[in-house]
Amino acid sequence: MNEGPDLYRYLVKELAQLDLVYLHIMHLGDDNLLQDIRSIWQNPLLVNRAGRTLEDLSVDLDRGLADVVPVGVWSLANPDLVERLQQGAPLNEADPTTFFGLGSKGYTDYPTLEELKSQEGQH
Repeated sequence: MNEGPDLYRYLVKELAQLDLVYLHIMHLGDDNLLQDIRSIWQNPLLVNRAGRTLEDLSVDLDRGLADVVPVGVWSLANPDLVERLQQGAPLNEADPTTFFGLGSKGYTDYPTLEELKSQEGQH
C-alpha cells in the first residue's frame, strides 16, 4: 500500500496550523493529491510541476490549484525571462551540470536577448 499521499495530506494539515507564509511543493503528477493539498492549505501555494512546458505554465493557476508558479530553472538560464515570455522569444537552455557548483558558471553567464542580437550583429 502506498502511504505517501496520506502522509503528505497529514503533513500539510499540520503545517497549516502553523500559519506559515507559503508552501512550496514539487508536483510529480498526482493531481488528486494536489487538489487535496490545495483544499487543506489556505495560504499561498507555490506549485513546481516537474517537466512542465511553457504552454502549460499557467495550468495550475488557471485551475485554482496554485497561487504562484515557480520558474527557477527558466529564470536562471534567462536573466530576461519576462521579456522573452512577452515577446515569445526562444529561451536559453539551462546547463544542469553547473547547478549547485561552487562558482559563477551557469549562474551569471547566460546571454540576454540583447546580448544575443549584439553578437549576431558582429558576425
